[in-house]
Amino acid sequence: MNGITIGAVGAAVIAGLVSLLGLIIGKEQKVSEFRQAWIDELRKCLVAYLVNINAVADTVRLKKAGTPLDNSALLGSYKLLNEASHGIKLRINSAEAPAQALLKSMAEFDRLAGDNASLTPDKIRDVETRFTQAAKELLKFEWNRVKQGEKIFIWTKRIVSVTTVVMIFIFFYVWATSEKTEEKQKDQLGFHWLQL
Repeated sequence: MNGITIGAVGAAVIAGLVSLLGLIIGKEQKVSEFRQAWIDELRKCLVAYLVNINAVADTVRLKKAGTPLDNSALLGSYKLLNEASHGIKLRINSAEAPAQALLKSMAEFDRLAGDNASLTPDKIRDVETRFTQAAKELLKFEWNRVKQGEKIFIWTKRIVSVTTVVMIFIFFYVWATSEKTEEKQKDQLGFHWLQL
């Protein structure tokens, strides 16, 4: 009777752990999907930012060369640049190191864009290289976060693993001690029969 009770409690605990793990895995999978969509949108903003910085620089360079251009093209590029800039800033956590490197390179672009004379291809390429490297590091950092999972998921995996190992040891201990007890009882019965 004692073995049946332990088995029932063990089965209930295992079912509860499996249910909890399924719930957490489902939630974390959804969070990972949302985070991946967020990374994709961030990537689009990063590309738009670079494209429009270069568009502004090209427009300024053509104006300096004497090509008659309408200012609406320049204003449109600045508008798209601002939209991409704000999209980036709203999607990143400025307290994290990869985001800080990206924001620093964006500040360098802002300084260049503040003075049209500074918008030369060489200066833009230098900042663009730092921006691209910082963007790659940020995207890799976020990808690793998606791959590892959220902190609660990591801790739940650890707790479930430890609990499973402990339960296996308990099961084998109960099984081994119950067999020894049964053997002792049989030996005692056999010895008792011999005495009779």
